[in-house]
Amino acid sequence: MSKKEIFLICILIIIAIIRFFFFMPKAPDYNSILGMEVMVEGIVNDIPDSRLVNERITITPIDKEENILVSLSKGTNVSYGDKVRIKGTIESPDNFITSSGKEFNYERYLANQDIYYIINNADAEILSHDNGNKIKSTLFKFRNLFLDNINKAISSPASDLASGILLGTKGGFDKETQAEFISTGTIHIVALSGYNVTIIASSIIKFFSLFLSVTYSIILAVIFILLFIIMAGGGATVVRAGIMAFIALFARVTDRKYQAGRALIIAGLLMIAYDPRVITDMSFQLSFLATAGILFIPSKIIKWIRWIPTRFQLRENTAITMSATIAVLPTLLYSTGVLSFVSLPANLLILPVIPIAMLTSFITGIVGFISPVLALPFGYISELLLSYMLSVIHIIASLPFASTSIQSFPIILTIILYILIIWWVRKRNTK
Repeated sequence: MSKKEIFLICILIIIAIIRFFFFMPKAPDYNSILGMEVMVEGIVNDIPDSRLVNERITITPIDKEENILVSLSKGTNVSYGDKVRIKGTIESPDNFITSSGKEFNYERYLANQDIYYIINNADAEILSHDNGNKIKSTLFKFRNLFLDNINKAISSPASDLASGILLGTKGGFDKETQAEFISTGTIHIVALSGYNVTIIASSIIKFFSLFLSVTYSIILAVIFILLFIIMAGGGATVVRAGIMAFIALFARVTDRKYQAGRALIIAGLLMIAYDPRVITDMSFQLSFLATAGILFIPSKIIKWIRWIPTRFQLRENTAITMSATIAVLPTLLYSTGVLSFVSLPANLLILPVIPIAMLTSFITGIVGFISPVLALPFGYISELLLSYMLSVIHIIASLPFASTSIQSFPIILTIILYILIIWWVRKRNTK
């Protein structure tokens, strides 16, 4: 790195430290009313998260900066920007044990979103509408109509998967299906973490380069990512995912992996300097690591898989999938405790289908604005592809050796694994 780059990195680290110790939001003191029934008026500040059994909204109380997470019964019809009156018992979030036996730090997860208290099973009264940001409100309304068009043309659970791969929504899946995604190492395709965006961007390039030039393929991938960011509402998580994917595409355009690597480091530090808490965000970690893996590891992998045919870009897609898997595996083991033995075959079977499924699902949603009838043919194609993906995941997850749980994967072992991966990559570079 040049002296200017080293200087910039040092400045960003100093800014991150200063912001962490002096400028991060502090949790409000609601201890005196914990466990008590309260009535709170506030503005819904994000897209409601619709689950199978309830809906979750995040509100910002009037004249406050912190947020409160509220769970409501289904069918409340609360939207972004609504001013609501919430009645329920206020509580502090508790950490919980996941299905793999790992403790999930739910309190820190919510604190990263400036949420420090929750109200479960609340009653909500809508006082007024359209109190939020006009641009976000328009985007969210368009998003909801887009998803409605998909749901009309594609039946569940394929429509839930379409929403997941396009916009990262996964509230429509039951716990069993979510567990299948985790055990097969395919949760990234429905998690708005950047892991899916990075993999999908590369897959789109591979797919379109079958009949277009690489330049046009990359342009289409850039357009797709921009549409993805807009459709997902332009939140912090999806913006981070988009930045990571753009860096990977930058490497493809310039064919300079190490310059893209420097850009990745600086982009990551910029995000950390803006909000140091992001370093504990799993979506940020997966985005950063998957992008780094795709940038630096594939050329090392290729020589191991020369037996795989190059037709349909199968060998390169395999190298990309393996590279991203290697890069994120230690973090996934530490965070989730799930070691998937079938991740590679599962991803190889569904990865080539994802760009086509995303394209046809996207067209289904857009054409639905013109005519629901015209959207049906695209919906049939999408449903066929999406059903294939769900079937592959279900069958592979049913195998007795699909995955195993590691309840205690120490942080020191995670660090050692990353040191070994870095040494491996550097050894290749030096050689």
